[in-house]
Amino acid sequence: MGFGHPRALGIFLLSLLCLTMLSPASSVAQTQIDDLTGVKVAVYNGVGVMGSSRIALHRMFEWMNATVANVTAAEILDAGLGDYDILVIPGGSETTCSDEFESEGQQIIKDFVTQGGSYFGICGGATFAVRYLRLFNGFMGPVGEPGDLIHMTAMHVNQSCNGPDLSGLPENVTTMYYASQRFTPNPYAATSIHNIASYDFDGSAGMVAFEYGNGSVFLSSPHPEYEEDSDRDDTTFGDDLEDPESEWDLLLSVSKWLIEASYVEPPTDSTTTQTSTTTGNTLDFTLALLASIGVPLVVLTAALLYRRMRE
Repeated sequence: MGFGHPRALGIFLLSLLCLTMLSPASSVAQTQIDDLTGVKVAVYNGVGVMGSSRIALHRMFEWMNATVANVTAAEILDAGLGDYDILVIPGGSETTCSDEFESEGQQIIKDFVTQGGSYFGICGGATFAVRYLRLFNGFMGPVGEPGDLIHMTAMHVNQSCNGPDLSGLPENVTTMYYASQRFTPNPYAATSIHNIASYDFDGSAGMVAFEYGNGSVFLSSPHPEYEEDSDRDDTTFGDDLEDPESEWDLLLSVSKWLIEASYVEPPTDSTTTQTSTTTGNTLDFTLALLASIGVPLVVLTAALLYRRMRE
């Protein structure tokens, strides 16, 4: 009897499915990446955005090998963020940002993160995420560090962070302080808040990262995107300040984690081509049997059917 017979075909499919279930699963729960090659980044270009912060962030993500595009609120409202992996909101005015997006745009951003996207907010972009999008379960408050409105501040990198891998980074960095604030998580928050870097001044968190829904979020109140002693950020803002090191490696480690943490395994395609109504019914029965009684009984059933066919 050939496989053209519906019953024989059913037995063959049944055996094949049993072997598949007994084999190790070949799915990847989380991806690991070296840089942002293949990652699409949208940098918000709005009325209240600091042009220098936007340019520096654009150049930084290009340095990470990401594909970077500037997007406006109108473009996000029109087409959403489905083509992107990371949304970047640079420094600037969080209130102007809120006015441009309005409630509809804000909901689009929240849905983007919830469904597996990543949010990267700097200064005003971080404040926007906390006060308007409510992504952060906690609040922001003033640091009160003495000095000019804009100056370099010493920060301690959390090398033992259980979120982004910061173990190979310098323990201390200096970052541009621009009337910066601190993050205070809700002590009863269900989601773990990863402290990325804290101010040496008082030990409070100045950079945090966390998961939100299927997505991920990074927020920084100070400005680590600027290269004060280098022109590779393509802006002269802050060049009068002295910075002994770059924070781009720190932000690369964080950005890789954003993608890794928000990875969502694609659904399995369960579509089956049916050659005939009889074959389709046999396969449906096979799948139902697999789901209801498990592999051992399915194997036994296959053996009995084969024996009966031989008689």
